[in-house]
Amino acid sequence: MTIQISIFGLGQIGASLGLALAKHKDQILRVGHDKDRYAVSYAKTNDVVDKVTLTLSGAVDKADIVILALPFQEIYSVLEHISQDLKEDTLVIDTGPLKTPVLKWVDEFLPKSCHYVGFTPVIGSDHLNNLEYGPDTASADLFDGSVMGIVGGGNTTESAINMAANLVQLLGATPYFTDPAEIDGLMTTTYILPRLLAVSLLKTSQDAPGWREARKIASRAYSQTTNSLAQDEITGALAAAVESNRENTSRVIDDLIRVLIEVKDLAENASQEESEKYFRQVQKNRDLWLDDRKKGNWIETPQPDYQRRGMLSQLLGFKERKKFQEDK
Repeated sequence: MTIQISIFGLGQIGASLGLALAKHKDQILRVGHDKDRYAVSYAKTNDVVDKVTLTLSGAVDKADIVILALPFQEIYSVLEHISQDLKEDTLVIDTGPLKTPVLKWVDEFLPKSCHYVGFTPVIGSDHLNNLEYGPDTASADLFDGSVMGIVGGGNTTESAINMAANLVQLLGATPYFTDPAEIDGLMTTTYILPRLLAVSLLKTSQDAPGWREARKIASRAYSQTTNSLAQDEITGALAAAVESNRENTSRVIDDLIRVLIEVKDLAENASQEESEKYFRQVQKNRDLWLDDRKKGNWIETPQPDYQRRGMLSQLLGFKERKKFQEDK
């Protein structure tokens, strides 16, 4: 018996999901779909999936789990398109940066016979310094040693959460149970704000009178700081995320302005020693974060008691059940 997992979007995240599941392909059929020809070609030649479909409905057909590893701005339309083709008890998972808007779309489109869980993938510390994007950067161990956020909706069943948690462990990560408002606030700081910083830096420098000459000597620091805008689809995803998350976005921008004013005051009034002390403390905090990230010291509160019997058997058991009887 096999379980079919269909992955929509075969970029870094989607392709890594497929690669991580390759060791179980005797029991998991991996079906992939992407509108990008290169992503499809890469998936075919690198054992990312077992089968590629050219249509959305073809990827949904017979799927037990559907994973939407898509740019944020595409989730709404794809969810709308596939909703009528989902079979009963299908578990739909998205990997988008925000969950509150996705939950609204799920309520609008997802049939009541299906189930939703949101994933927030976190790249493992060994991959943090890789600044490239796309299918070529996919890796079977992309999520190893990291946490992966799990968010349920108002109608999400315990069985769906159990299945999602076991899938996370198959991917090499640790389930991190959270709620939509909390994860959206955290992702505003760690996903949206860095990209808005890149936008701000690029706009500031490009509008400066000396940009025609400055561009010739722009440093590695400049390239790295603006690298979060290197993906082709990121501008659309960023605009959609900001529009769907205005209150949080405004809040973090206010926080950023406050800190920039502090730094401006240092630049105008502080001694070299005072500025260095400020910079060192910020650097030290970064080192502490990175050290914790490498060690995986994150589990500080009791986690929900999800079923831990064989992870793969849990997924297969989910398929066998036509109804979530115990959740009724």
